[in-house]
Amino acid sequence: MKTEAQKAVDTLLRGVSTGQVETVRDGWRAVLQGGAASVAIIRDKLNSPTWETAPRGPVSKYFCVLLIALDELDPDAFAREVAALRLRKLNPMHARALRMLSQRVLDKPATRVGDGIPVYVAAEIADREIVVGNIERWSLTKGLSLENVTRIDVIARNPDMDYLGRYNILYSGIILTWPSYTARGIKLWWRRLDAEFTFYHEVGHHACGHLEGGTVVEQEKEADDYARALMRSSRPIFAAVGRIVLWPLKALLAGHIARAKARAHPAYRGAE
Repeated sequence: MKTEAQKAVDTLLRGVSTGQVETVRDGWRAVLQGGAASVAIIRDKLNSPTWETAPRGPVSKYFCVLLIALDELDPDAFAREVAALRLRKLNPMHARALRMLSQRVLDKPATRVGDGIPVYVAAEIADREIVVGNIERWSLTKGLSLENVTRIDVIARNPDMDYLGRYNILYSGIILTWPSYTARGIKLWWRRLDAEFTFYHEVGHHACGHLEGGTVVEQEKEADDYARALMRSSRPIFAAVGRIVLWPLKALLAGHIARAKARAHPAYRGAE
């Protein structure tokens, strides 16, 4: 009879094979919850001669997924496994994957939040200490739900990126971007505000159970509503002042738009 850890790893790989988002997500969570038992199962699978032959079908994805899961579970075991795999004559595709993933050995969490969720901040970001402090503070916001989030990554933003943050549906991970160069004064304040809303928005996708990739209007609205509620909880004075200052402008803009639409209407033009 299979153990719970074996079932968890099998579920994860089955989800990867079929491309079913919910199966991958559930399997991933179960594997992480399996702890040492999952580590033993994964190491056993990595010791298979399968990785020395040409991969068929989804097998090419399994190798990477198993290594990533091992790193999440036990970084020391991951480092030992990487060293052992380097001594084997792996298939060229798996050897390339190993070289790429072995760089994770150097990855150390900048901090941990919630129930031990690791936070990784790219080394090229100049404001790393500021970013770490932000994440730690935002994670304590009343009403924020980080349950089952597996990791938070802050990567360096570049001009080619068309997003400020993302939610990794498969592995329940939060990804934020932050400029590599430092900032001060009003620019830093605005950067923090923008990143905080983005953080809550991406967590909102997770908390609301969104499983569809891409931009889905209903999901984006739901995540935005979640983020606004958290911003009000995190910055009550700013939110109150913002409503007082911005509400008249919003009403004025709405009136202007209504009048513009009325002027464009044939009946209005005929009355002139």
